[in-house]
Amino acid sequence: MVAAALIPVVERSQERLFPEGVSLVTRSDRSDDSELFPEELRAIARATPARQREFALGRCCAREALALLGGPRVAIPVGRFRDPVWPFGYVGSIAHCQGFCAVAVARTLPASGCPTIRGLGLDSEMAVSLPEELIGIVCSAKECIWLASRQGDGLPWDRLFFCAKKSAYKCLFPTTHHFLEFRDMAVRFDAEHSSFDVTLPSRYGSPSHLAGCYLIQNRLVLSATTWVQEPDCP
Repeated sequence: MVAAALIPVVERSQERLFPEGVSLVTRSDRSDDSELFPEELRAIARATPARQREFALGRCCAREALALLGGPRVAIPVGRFRDPVWPFGYVGSIAHCQGFCAVAVARTLPASGCPTIRGLGLDSEMAVSLPEELIGIVCSAKECIWLASRQGDGLPWDRLFFCAKKSAYKCLFPTTHHFLEFRDMAVRFDAEHSSFDVTLPSRYGSPSHLAGCYLIQNRLVLSATTWVQEPDCP
């Protein structure tokens, strides 16, 4: 269930960013601030005009993504930690970059026997290498060795590490409220399938792993991470 603009998402399963049941809306146009609810307007009253436009576009996409799932047209307030507060029974994630916005939403109340989606994480970045001084902050020593082995293949893998870890954090934090550093997470890429796995530290508890996918198109990187909880066995 996908509405796409700047970054098209094709329907072949190996190229989907999210599993079935997740709605994804992407846009690169501008949204009128009048579409915001009063509590949303209050949240950005002191923001710069650019941030206000970005925020309005994100909320517009979020309501469109909710509508694709039959969800309510409601305000999406800003939480205590500045994360979006989704209506009961839904989880989602919002990503912005250079006038582009992507929003993913899913229900958290599945049909009997179906997996539960506990969290979604999206991040979008320009498809350029990280500043050299950030690579050691984002990547572990093992990941830096892997990066060195991929030099010359034309992909900004250091930026992909940043994007993947940020989407994993956004996937987890609204539910767990656990703070993680970049190097707390270990990412392993599968370049053939444009996917990745995220391993979390043992002290974190559940979940211990997350799965994600990425796209690089139109000078943008978009990474998507999903926290899926399988149903208990009868």
